[in-house]
Amino acid sequence: MTIRKAVIPVAGLGTRLLPSTKELPKEMLPIYTKSKDESLTIKHLLQTIFEILYDTGLREFCFIIGRGKRAIEDHFTPDFSYLSLLKDRGKNKKAEELRSFYEKSKTQLSYGY
Repeated sequence: MTIRKAVIPVAGLGTRLLPSTKELPKEMLPIYTKSKDESLTIKHLLQTIFEILYDTGLREFCFIIGRGKRAIEDHFTPDFSYLSLLKDRGKNKKAEELRSFYEKSKTQLSYGY
């Protein structure tokens, strides 16, 4: 049997991480990760989980989110004008990392409330 879809529960208030999670969902907290060139970079926790699962071959994702977590949907929605802004300001490495994430986020994403 092949696993085809990842269901990622990201609901809840994150009260154990207060006050950090009062304005920002716990899944969107920044963490350090290694980039492809082995340098340290900062990404959201949920993005890191998504990219690890994507790299294992999964292409269907369902996020179970609660009310007030619009930041999650916004993060997975490509913003090409921001990508252009990064390039215009000479932030080519960051722009490439973001472009790569946008390519991955073209997969089948759904949200359950």
